[in-house]
Amino acid sequence: MSRRSNLDIILKNMDTEKATKILAKSLYKELMNNGFTNRDIINFSKEMLEYMASEMRKQAGADASRKKDRLLIG
Repeated sequence: MSRRSNLDIILKNMDTEKATKILAKSLYKELMNNGFTNRDIINFSKEMLEYMASEMRKQAGADASRKKDRLLIG
């Protein structure tokens, strides 16, 4: 079985809140072990949130555009 399918099985059977906590803890430890400081990790978190917000805005714009197109066609 491939690593991807193992991950799929784990994610399907795991509580997403628990999975998120495990991922955050693992990522934090990995970054610290690779020489990143707490300030670096805070900046990373800030960049992640900004990127996520940007993607959400793009998606909302695309959804609104599709809705507008449906109104014009329908």
